[in-house]
Amino acid sequence: MAEFEIKMQHDEDTLEAMAHMQYDLFCKSNRIVRSLLSVGFILLGVVNHDTWWGILVIAYGCYLTTSTYASANHTAHKLAKQIKDSGMPFPASRFVFKNDAMHIISLPEEKELNDPLPYKKIYRMGQDFKYFYIFRDQYGGYMIPRDKLGERQYDFRDFMEKKTGQVFQVRRSPFLKLRAWVRKRENEPYHL
Repeated sequence: MAEFEIKMQHDEDTLEAMAHMQYDLFCKSNRIVRSLLSVGFILLGVVNHDTWWGILVIAYGCYLTTSTYASANHTAHKLAKQIKDSGMPFPASRFVFKNDAMHIISLPEEKELNDPLPYKKIYRMGQDFKYFYIFRDQYGGYMIPRDKLGERQYDFRDFMEKKTGQVFQVRRSPFLKLRAWVRKRENEPYHL
């Protein structure tokens, strides 16, 4: 008996969202280095703003900040173009979450892809406002539309976290992470 059953139809936007989550989950060191370099270049440029290269360094630091997902977007757009050029429809799947494993069924063929995916073999999970992301490895994963779960979104999240022994990682901006950390610190008792 299925605990949850959800259908998912991909389009250009979902491929881009998947690429962004993949970058967030698997390229953290790249993101940290990129952020540190960005801040360093901007500060170096501000200190030397009266020289021509100071302005150039500020511009490059800003570029590093604003182009975080450039590589992920390139990959997603390339894949979308290949699908369109082939004349094939974007992939669609039905996900059946049973007690022992996740079953992935290709639509419209209704053909199960590979063997069921045991929950303990799920590599990593993430979430944003619209989707839950389940990765079988760092190269590929699945998206579960949160709106298709309706009132059962939290039940689904609890079910998956218990079955996998993992938690869904939430994509947040560095500002929101800092704000959450400050709030947590404010609510802690005074330490001597």
